Amino acid sequence: MGPWAITLLMIAGFAGFAALAWRKLAIVAALQPEVRWDRVGERLGRLATMGFGQSRMVAGEWKPGIMHAAIFLGFMTLLVRKLNLIAIGYDPLVVIPGVLGGLYAVAKEFVEVAVLAAVLYAFWRRFVLKPRRLEPNREAILILSLILVIVVTDFLFDGFRFVVFAAEPGIVHERAFAPVGSALSSALAGWSPASLAFGLHASYWLQMVTVFAFLVLLPAGEHFHIVTALPAVFFAREAPLNRVPPVDLEKIMADDAGDDMKVGAKTAADLLWKEGFDAFTCTECGRCKDSCPTFLTGKPLALKWVHDKVKHHLMEKREAIVAGNTDDLPPLVGEVISEDTLWACTTCGYCERACPIGLEHLGKFYRLRQHRVMMEGAFPQELKPVFDAYESQSNPWGLPADTRGNWAKDLGVRVLESAERAKDIDWIFYVGSAQSFDARAQKTARAFVKILQAAGVRFAILGAAEGSTGECVRRAGNEMLFQTLAQSLVKALNGLGVKKIVTCDPHAYNSLRNEYPEFGGYYEVIHHTQLIDTLIGEGRIAPRRAFEGVLYHEPCYLARHNGEYEAPRRVLAAVSRDTPPEFAMNRDKALCCGAGGGRMWMEEHIGKRINVLRAEQAVERSPKAIATACPYCAIMLRDGVAALGKGDDVPTRDIAELVAEALEPTA
Repeated sequence: MGPWAITLLMIAGFAGFAALAWRKLAIVAALQPEVRWDRVGERLGRLATMGFGQSRMVAGEWKPGIMHAAIFLGFMTLLVRKLNLIAIGYDPLVVIPGVLGGLYAVAKEFVEVAVLAAVLYAFWRRFVLKPRRLEPNREAILILSLILVIVVTDFLFDGFRFVVFAAEPGIVHERAFAPVGSALSSALAGWSPASLAFGLHASYWLQMVTVFAFLVLLPAGEHFHIVTALPAVFFAREAPLNRVPPVDLEKIMADDAGDDMKVGAKTAADLLWKEGFDAFTCTECGRCKDSCPTFLTGKPLALKWVHDKVKHHLMEKREAIVAGNTDDLPPLVGEVISEDTLWACTTCGYCERACPIGLEHLGKFYRLRQHRVMMEGAFPQELKPVFDAYESQSNPWGLPADTRGNWAKDLGVRVLESAERAKDIDWIFYVGSAQSFDARAQKTARAFVKILQAAGVRFAILGAAEGSTGECVRRAGNEMLFQTLAQSLVKALNGLGVKKIVTCDPHAYNSLRNEYPEFGGYYEVIHHTQLIDTLIGEGRIAPRRAFEGVLYHEPCYLARHNGEYEAPRRVLAAVSRDTPPEFAMNRDKALCCGAGGGRMWMEEHIGKRINVLRAEQAVERSPKAIATACPYCAIMLRDGVAALGKGDDVPTRDIAELVAEALEPTA
């Protein structure tokens, strides 16, 4: 076909790819180090399922998922075909011999038909269906067009080749296993030898030029993910991130720390290498938007947009980053990411859970907030009194810390006062700030106490000795205050010999379970719905089926962040006369209530209120009540439903309240 021509084409194509790829990868190499190659077995398993198996892609939405999986697997399979075509450039009679060649010919044609169908469906989605998450994208259209050209020219090349070399045994054998190419060759059999020769060369060289042009184009645009997606999956961590990146306060506050004190992330040079890699890898599929509370309510935040802005900024500042001249780099917040974008995030984790290749978001935003709060004192004004209240009274309302256990005075609840007495209890009930001080939330705590007492569970509370976990202030960037609160609470818990903790607050549950070990707090921590589920399963309580039409709202920090989806549903089913209805957006796609990441204490100045949107979604299902398993979700949903004028018609209750009521004898 042309040995010199194919050789020059390969040299130009691979050289162009390498040069353009290095323009991006050199930036990644210059960013902050982080080990992402530990736990190799776990990473390889994730690569097999999420990478090669396309598990998240297909699970998210099956039609576009299968479309993308077909194109992806087509790329993997057709790599062998491209190597075969390169060899044909040196010898036009090269074939894969025997049974293996026949099997590959069948597989190749099947895959190419699947890829052709997938590309046509992709065009249909972009030009006809136009889902909200897909933005106009010329590069995507170009890439799809190139794939279409490659597949069509490959079919045509087979058709011409099977006619031109009809007398060659190897070609005849291949044709027998290639129905599409064989059908085309039958249609072309009447062409003149000159026309057939022209068609053979034209289809071959058009395909090969397109393939190598495609190769050079990949690192130049967003479709670099075709190369980097699998490595990104391997280097990913489990998502969403349920541990805020810690700050070594002792190190930065030490006398010999010097003036170059770094906290969090300020400029592009402070980004981790994986964060830069993710920005260049983003497929821009838009799945991160589908249940993103900020995107759906008109706020300037979606993971796709953040990656796009960071990517362009990294390329603009490439020379300075690669050369290490980072002193003059502008701050990311304000120049690349707006203040509104940074503080809009509720840390619900949907984007990280939805991303089909596991790209990350929360760690970067946590570190940006840390720098803004601790180094620059720049944060939303609503947080100032909240920080002050936590600092003085260990709760966001600033109410006297020594009244923390007053809600339980008439309930006969034991208060743990010594490590010796800890031996006589099964669980410490960590109440948390909301249920200690908010009058409505206290009803949930009282209901849970009733359940524990009915089941004969030996438990106690800490009373005035209980401090806040500090989860809220940590996610709002105030790491110093968080560590002060955490160390104080760990000291109290360890001093009292606490080993097992149950809590109604998913935020406290997450922090005690996943973050407190780094401060010496090693406890068995469960959520109250998990314990109630166990008590029902063991027959220690037998609530009656007292309710119907109860719609369950998923707390982000119980579900997405910690994987507990079933216990609350089993408990709700146990007290329901019917099959409890579900939100249209449920489980992994459940919409956040809007309270996480410190947003509970901040006003929403842009777009619709998140809790109102979730309330609208609830009312659409015509429930008789909304159940949740988080005090902050309960507050937000109650307010959201009230804003719709439905507060009296659709009450919001914690699952514990329903169970406690169902334990009462009927009149």
